[in-house]
Amino acid sequence: MTVASIAAWQDAGLGVTRSLELAHRSLLAGGLPVGAVVLGSGGDVVAEGRNRAYDPPGGDDPLQGSPIAHAEMNALARIATSADLSTTTLWSSHQPCAMCAAACEFTGVERVRFVAPDPSDDQPSPDPIGVDGPWPIVANLLFLAGIRAYSGASAPILLRARNREPETTNLLEMVAPQQLRTAALPDALGPIWPHVVNAARLRQRRTGG
Repeated sequence: MTVASIAAWQDAGLGVTRSLELAHRSLLAGGLPVGAVVLGSGGDVVAEGRNRAYDPPGGDDPLQGSPIAHAEMNALARIATSADLSTTTLWSSHQPCAMCAAACEFTGVERVRFVAPDPSDDQPSPDPIGVDGPWPIVANLLFLAGIRAYSGASAPILLRARNREPETTNLLEMVAPQQLRTAALPDALGPIWPHVVNAARLRQRRTGG
């Protein structure tokens, strides 16, 4: 069974699934798992990007290896200055930081949506509106798996997440690292999908969401 055969994947919408796929691509590349996609008013993909601030050398993003190479910035950097973004929606796998939020406003992006609050923020962020429970779990599972691979199991972000997102960190500890390194994200999620759904259920019960 793969998550592609689960109705939830089909129903999640392109903004959710594509930003998560891009985050997964960052995990496979050894970077920070955050992805972003800009959608036009008809749901077409205008541009997309993934975090490349910590990628190994290589790649074609002009911002790669710099502190501003966030997923949202890389997506916006692929759009012509003359483009009208007033009817677009930027989806990110995680709530954009202040820099990326300001860039979206400056470039005229109409709406910004995200899949999960950023577990690395100093203060807890609100949950996204209109995103089903399993997807924040998936977004943060990928994010924290990337932190574990890059900085080790005792990284401060992981220790903080044990209090902030215990359901996701518990899931991370039971998922073998190679499980998430399947080439396609749906195939990686398929075998662990019941555990993702259960983690989402427990998180909803804890937060009252």
